[in-house]
Order: sequence, then C-alpha cells, then structure tokens
Amino acid sequence: MFSLTLPTLESGAVSEQIGERKRERRADLSAVRAGLDPDGGRAVRLWSHVRNEASVRAARVVMAFDSVPGEPTTDAFVAWCRSLGKTVVVPAADPDAIEPVDPSVPDVVVVPGLGFTADGARLGRGGGWYDRFLARRRADCVAIGVCFAEQLVDELPVEDHDVAVDVVVTDDGVVAR
Repeated sequence: MFSLTLPTLESGAVSEQIGERKRERRADLSAVRAGLDPDGGRAVRLWSHVRNEASVRAARVVMAFDSVPGEPTTDAFVAWCRSLGKTVVVPAADPDAIEPVDPSVPDVVVVPGLGFTADGARLGRGGGWYDRFLARRRADCVAIGVCFAEQLVDELPVEDHDVAVDVVVTDDGVVAR
C-alpha cells in the first residue's frame, strides 16, 4: 500500500493567494468601471430601484457614500432621502478617520463596490472600512450593495473578514440574496 501526501497550505499562504486573486479582480473590475458612464439614465434607474426597497422606505437613518469617479453618483438619492426627513450620514473621507456614526445607528447602509455577486459577496477598493463597519452594525440594519450591471459577477475571492451585503441593486434591478 502506498500513500499519497499532498502539500498543505498554511493559512498565511492561503490568505496570500486570496489576496493576489483579489488584486487581480480589482484590476479587472476597475477597468470595467472605468469604461462605464456613471451619470445619466443608468444612475437614475439604479437609485429608483434602491428607493423602492422596503428597507430604504422605512429607514429613518440612511448611510450613503460620497461617490468617487466611476461610482453611481449619490447626490439625487441623498436629496430624495432628506426630502422625506431621513437623516443621511456618510463615511469620513479619510479611511483612517473615526467612524462618522456609531454602527448601531443606521437603519440602512448603502455600500459601493468594484464588484458584487448575486449572493452579496463584495469586492471593494481594499481598505476594509466597510467590512469593519458592517461587522458591527445592528442585526436589523440592511446593507445594500450598489453597482452597475457589468459589475455583477459570478464569483469573487472572499476571506473570513469579508462581510457580504444583504441585497445587491444594479441599474437592471434588484438581485435578491
């Protein structure tokens, strides 16, 4: 009888491999995002879908984000929230800054990303801010990932510390998790 010994990967090596896959996906999805027009009708459709979410309609406090180039612009959505008397908070511009609000305060957190999967996996820019924030939010706080349809992918590399969103919304509609 013979035995086959397969090499085992240390957890650090596995993490390093996932990190490399994340870097590759970030580059791919950044190129996709760079080719998109985040303004105009597509962004209007996306925010219309977000506004129609029951959790958003019921929310008293919504955490949105300040758009960076390539992301759906949030100005009209924030204005809509405020017109209904909702409190809108945004993350601090400095990723090392103290959180702008306690994670237990928002009813809904709208999360940008370079890419999402239908089951809520998210690939951000790599700073981990949203993962840390979402891990400490209230159990009834809904996290909504927003992106354009081209940024919805079949698979993303995921590590233990990555926090999935509850719902993904694109300009094509809502993707249930």
